[in-house]
Amino acid sequence: MREKLFRDPVHDLIVLDLDEPADQLLFQLIDAQEVQRLRRIRQIGMAHLAFHGGEHSRFSHSMGVMHIARRFLERLDRDQRIDPLLRIAVQCAALLHDVGHGPFSHVIEKFFEDRHEVWTKRIILDERTEVHAVLAACDPALPQLVADVIEGHVSPGWPALIISSQLDADRFDYLLRDSHMTGVKYGVFDLERLLMLLRVSETDDRIVVAGKGLLPVEKYLQSRYQMYRQVYFHKTVTAAEAMLMAVLQRASDLARDGGAVPGVDMPSPFARVLAGRRDLNVTDYLQLDDSVVLGALNAWTRCEDEVLCDMASRLLNRRLFKSWEVADFDEHDLEISMRIESAETLVRDTGLDPRYYLLYSKSEDTPYRPYNPRSDRAGGTIWIESPAGSGALVDVKDASLTIKAFTESPYTIWRAFFPDEVAGKRLREALQGAFSD
Repeated sequence: MREKLFRDPVHDLIVLDLDEPADQLLFQLIDAQEVQRLRRIRQIGMAHLAFHGGEHSRFSHSMGVMHIARRFLERLDRDQRIDPLLRIAVQCAALLHDVGHGPFSHVIEKFFEDRHEVWTKRIILDERTEVHAVLAACDPALPQLVADVIEGHVSPGWPALIISSQLDADRFDYLLRDSHMTGVKYGVFDLERLLMLLRVSETDDRIVVAGKGLLPVEKYLQSRYQMYRQVYFHKTVTAAEAMLMAVLQRASDLARDGGAVPGVDMPSPFARVLAGRRDLNVTDYLQLDDSVVLGALNAWTRCEDEVLCDMASRLLNRRLFKSWEVADFDEHDLEISMRIESAETLVRDTGLDPRYYLLYSKSEDTPYRPYNPRSDRAGGTIWIESPAGSGALVDVKDASLTIKAFTESPYTIWRAFFPDEVAGKRLREALQGAFSD
């Protein structure tokens, strides 16, 4: 057997057998330039500024998702065999599901017209890309089939749930990987036990959990809850993300006013994004990665525009804004509006523009979303065999008080971000007073 071994910090060895056509196809996809580009995109955006080990890439995550998806298939194929081409498509979809991510993953997605899922589909279906060529060489129908798996439009439908559901290979990998790389232990759960307890329902098109899998599912959902609260929504992470958006907004404002943005070649795709143009094609989009944005930030630290220079310098040198959590924030509440105006006046009185020096973030999540009969999202529920032994399937929230509490615990965290000190004046106390009086 001709093996290709990939050392992985989470899964140890990821093994491809190059004598197997499916594995040979995956190996060719891994080498495609669109997948290799993911090495230049951080998996968790600006989180490395709070957790210095969190420097890992979308590439390593994609490799992990591919590995776990293959293990899903090994387990579930015992219950219900699927068409060989669909089986290959699921593995390819796992590897390619994030190929459409832009710089710093989710952080600057709002600068683009479409979300990364849309770009993923475009890249897979664009005949000019290497991933399309590799897929089409295997089977002309494969590019569309892979895109359909990612979107959940295949029959039977359960294989697509391996890629996107509340119990999928994507979540399994990013929780374990982000936990391991950041040094935060909250994301650890029993992957091996969970995989062993999965099966395909005999009566409908679902991936379900055996009745004795309740405790592993509880731990998994607890891990997800903790990772969002402690890592993804960490105050330093959200401050850095807000500042990155602010510095890009400043550059965009300059570009839209017709001025040259230093460090950015004006005909380039990045310059067009800053100028508000939405005419990027796939070739343009694939030129964008973290290095493009970091190169621009470095150039902006030496530019004449004071705001752009200061904000870029703060980000690159980790002189981040302080944060203040605003309780019961409501943009439409008159009292809150008055407090915002008061805070903006305080910032303006220091000579700073509140558009860039008084920032806000809204972090919200529901740890587990229960079954919704009006939803057409098949993977929106985790189904488990009834612990009563009847063989009936129930929403996991109905089998666990812990998970039921998660469904009733949606939360929103509003934060304000601002410089700690300006021109020798302490701004923090004044702004905290404006928001908490």
